Amino acid sequence: YRYPVMIIHTDDYEEVTESFIRVNFKGTRLREAEMAMAQLAFRWPGVLVKEFERALESYEQINFDFEPRFLMRCFVAIGTGQSRFRHLTNLWSKNVSELKEIWDKTRDGIDYTINFLKNNAGIESSDWVPSINALVPIVAYLSEKRSLSEKEEKLLLFWFFISTIHGRFAGSPETKLDQDLKALESDDPLSSLIANLKREIPSFDVTTEMLAGKYQRNPYLPLIFVICRNNGAKDWFTGTVLSSTNVGPSHRLELHHIFPKALLKDHNYKPGDIDNLANIAFLSQRANRSILNSSPIDYLKDIDEERLRAQYIPINENLWKLDNFKKFLDERKQLLVNAINRYLRALGEDCLLYTSPSPRDLSTSRMPSSA
Repeated sequence: YRYPVMIIHTDDYEEVTESFIRVNFKGTRLREAEMAMAQLAFRWPGVLVKEFERALESYEQINFDFEPRFLMRCFVAIGTGQSRFRHLTNLWSKNVSELKEIWDKTRDGIDYTINFLKNNAGIESSDWVPSINALVPIVAYLSEKRSLSEKEEKLLLFWFFISTIHGRFAGSPETKLDQDLKALESDDPLSSLIANLKREIPSFDVTTEMLAGKYQRNPYLPLIFVICRNNGAKDWFTGTVLSSTNVGPSHRLELHHIFPKALLKDHNYKPGDIDNLANIAFLSQRANRSILNSSPIDYLKDIDEERLRAQYIPINENLWKLDNFKKFLDERKQLLVNAINRYLRALGEDCLLYTSPSPRDLSTSRMPSSA
């Protein structure tokens, strides 16, 4: 193979940086975040190793595995009030001390966000965050805060969960991020954030149709886990509180098929039903292995009823029979939807995010005694 080579006779770091960026805009392109980090490294030598890498390592140790471009996105958002990496002229005009000040605010904001997710939302690792982009407005907001009122906590949780279950940042994340970062500049930033959601989402209520689908990468799965944890859900066999950070392989959290996959396959159920979100519970590895391919009618009756209720398992034993699998899915889906709506309403109703409850909500506001 013949490779073109250009030798640049200079020891000017700025010229080298510019050449690096120009070359990498052709061929296999680097992401704009990497280009921005190259510019930052030129203006603040050592920042990527001394600051970014150390921060990433410390976050990874507490189960939040971020990528460098997430840190850069937060840095840009706090430093410029917008999210796009190509509009950074004003940022690069700042001196090192100003860049350090922005980084300190960024690090404080990310630290605060992680603590908020763990302690207020019940999300213990980045694996349970459906959209990392959804964290950027939270980081920007918390970088300016020293404490949260109860109302602010509720609104921020409400915005985060609604944003993630509705996939706000799935399409054009930079456009949505810029809208939300601009909202944070208003006199009532959290209400402005939620106003952005209202323009796209006709109703904040969740329906059973919205909950349909496989559990893999389902945006509702983390929210259901959070709600189960709020119920004090415990492992069905070990009795330990459910946590994604439990120590030891046998206590590691796993996603359990209530009606086992092998059993359903043998009876010709479709993959979409087998892996349906309503067929998934949270268990430790030990409990999951002990059940194996047992039918629910055989093992659920040995589990404490309160532990089943904490994960919204229908208590009607007739629904545990294999022939009633579809009915079980329908019943549990309704229980989960009721629980999600109650949880979201508890966050939003005090702040007038909802009008009066619909008749359907009123009729399903309590878990049926048979469930």
